[in-house]
Amino acid sequence: METLTLQQARQAVDYALHLAQDVYAQRPLSVAVSDANGDLLAFARMDGAKLLTIELTQRKARTSSRLGCTTQAFLQRLQTEQLDIGYFGDPLFTALPGGIPLTDGSRCIGAVAIGGLSAKEDHEAAQAVAHYLNEEIPA
Repeated sequence: METLTLQQARQAVDYALHLAQDVYAQRPLSVAVSDANGDLLAFARMDGAKLLTIELTQRKARTSSRLGCTTQAFLQRLQTEQLDIGYFGDPLFTALPGGIPLTDGSRCIGAVAIGGLSAKEDHEAAQAVAHYLNEEIPA
């Protein structure tokens, strides 16, 4: 993938919704896909997903895209280096696990994020969607 397209973003959303049904016992979640700048390309919130996941899931994708790392890794860095998230200068950043960057091998082209499950499950589901995009969708 050289750039993330709207079609690929929609496929990522569809795959995340499939995971919610088949892997996470129909538990409601939200999924966000952002471009390389962290701007939203696609989003879905399942019926019954908490309202706060609308904003938080989009923030996870933005953070992961802009930093080029998982939000889980960002959280670990904040904790290890005892940094305040405000030092990064973006009030929309979050360190909640569940954001995964998408790369073309050398650069970040976007991110996918999941919200509404446990922090661990959000991270795992987002990883699965990222893997799907990297492996299953032709470049």
